[in-house]
Amino acid sequence: MQLKFKLTLLFLLSLVIFNNFPAQKSPNSNLSNEEIEKTIDANINNPTEMWKLINFYISKSKKEQNKEALFYAYRYASVNSTYPINLKYADSALIIAKNSEIKKILIDAYLHHGNVNMAEEFYEKALDDILAANKLSQEIGDEYILNKTIYYIAQNKIYLGQYEDARKELLISLKYFKDHLNNKSSLGKNYQVYYLYSLMSLIDSNIKLGNIEENKALLEEAFSYIKDNKLDQYTPYFITSEGMTAYYLKDYNSAISKFSESIRLYNDQWDHNTEVYYLGLSYWHIGKEQLAVKYLEEIDKHYEKTKKLDPQFRSAYEILIKYYNSIGDTKKQLEYINKLMFLDRSYEKNYKYLYERIVKEYDTKKLIAEKNRIESTLQNQRAIFFVLIIVLLGIFLFFGYRIYKEKQNYKKRFEAILAQQSTEDATTAPRLLNEIQIKSPQKFNYEFYNKIPGLNPIFVESILKQLENFEKEEKFLDSQVSQKSLSEDFGTNSTYFSKIINTYKGKNFTLYINDLRLDYIITHLKNDVKYINMDVKELASISGFSSTENFSDNFRRKFDLKPSVFIKMMKEKL
Repeated sequence: MQLKFKLTLLFLLSLVIFNNFPAQKSPNSNLSNEEIEKTIDANINNPTEMWKLINFYISKSKKEQNKEALFYAYRYASVNSTYPINLKYADSALIIAKNSEIKKILIDAYLHHGNVNMAEEFYEKALDDILAANKLSQEIGDEYILNKTIYYIAQNKIYLGQYEDARKELLISLKYFKDHLNNKSSLGKNYQVYYLYSLMSLIDSNIKLGNIEENKALLEEAFSYIKDNKLDQYTPYFITSEGMTAYYLKDYNSAISKFSESIRLYNDQWDHNTEVYYLGLSYWHIGKEQLAVKYLEEIDKHYEKTKKLDPQFRSAYEILIKYYNSIGDTKKQLEYINKLMFLDRSYEKNYKYLYERIVKEYDTKKLIAEKNRIESTLQNQRAIFFVLIIVLLGIFLFFGYRIYKEKQNYKKRFEAILAQQSTEDATTAPRLLNEIQIKSPQKFNYEFYNKIPGLNPIFVESILKQLENFEKEEKFLDSQVSQKSLSEDFGTNSTYFSKIINTYKGKNFTLYINDLRLDYIITHLKNDVKYINMDVKELASISGFSSTENFSDNFRRKFDLKPSVFIKMMKEKL
């Protein structure tokens, strides 16, 4: 599980979230600054009360001219705001820290500013802030801040896929925060939070490196600590770690179970896209493609809403493209191709910057050759990307023209169906002649009813009159009607009845019945809006077809159009 953004957001939301402090109903001027922070944390699920406390904290700090407290107050305002307000509060916190001339506050301000920039995907600015915090913390020997910067530089390495390097950093930060768990928290510090964060990230890196056995002990340690300290809000994150382990061991059913459990246990406002994404991948691997696509399209919805997407989720678009290509939905396929092309341009830009910055300013001992190799790789990627753009442009034009022609053909067929229904009676001479004979029996048309050798014209007339009544009474809607049963009802045998149908209706019995049903449903779709809002299964049942597939097949046979397409065009016509 790549937790880089999720953990950053969790950090921004909580910092020192632990609900083992007693909540106060309202701010009190007698509270100390540490008590105010604890009360804010306790009201994390009560935004109205929480913001009253934050505003009180800001006001109190200004009144007392306490720059350190004002920094922490602005930081609380930042972590509980959305963009761009969160960045404005982070800017204010950094300005206060610089004016305070207190280096440990300035370090924390840079680190917080970097976290906000990272959460908003301003990676260049974020890395500048984190490296500035790292440098200052080494100058003043502040081990707490230094280890926080080590943790966040590890997150950048995870982002880049440098899991081995990230693991080395995380082992350092984990040991420090674990060794200081019994320290009493002071203003702005919380060793527990970063202990758990380091554990999560280390487990994640081990999964990616295949160190599954090492994670067993780490997971036991995490669940034991959470239970002993009543930190249930962190339980689902480590259940997700178990799910990730199962996924990379290809135990997809267990992975689905764990991811589903963690989503159920989360009690916050985050989307938890990691769990959604890996649920989609797991369902894809066990062959449940439609269910997989539903989960992966949630990742796309998140991107549409935020215009941000973690690079680890890139393959969601590759699967969506593959799926919609397999079902012939070129419109969706092209939509996701275009999105993936746009995302790749963004990823290339951010990857290049982060690689260069970390190699130059943090990993100073790395060989120059490694830097040259990365730059060469990026140049090759750009060349390949340029070729891909040309190819995809050709695909876009080809499928765009194909979609356009298909829509035009649909429109012609639709109009033909409406026109055909309007002139149906005028082109069915047998039925009209039959009606004439019924109304004017004295003008019996012997020649018309004598078309079948060996059959008495009067007998043929009788059968056709019964068929006319059969059609008027809409008995063809009975799904059980058959040639045998109807011939018996009409007092004849199946052979004679078949000859009459073929001669006077111009088709065999099955097509005759199915066409009556189709004409019936088309008439109702044209004249009654409630039928337009029914699904294909309902329409099939109403018109007497034994199955949805049978209805759809006959609809396409007669009209050269899918019923769903016809219904859609009828809706557009309204």
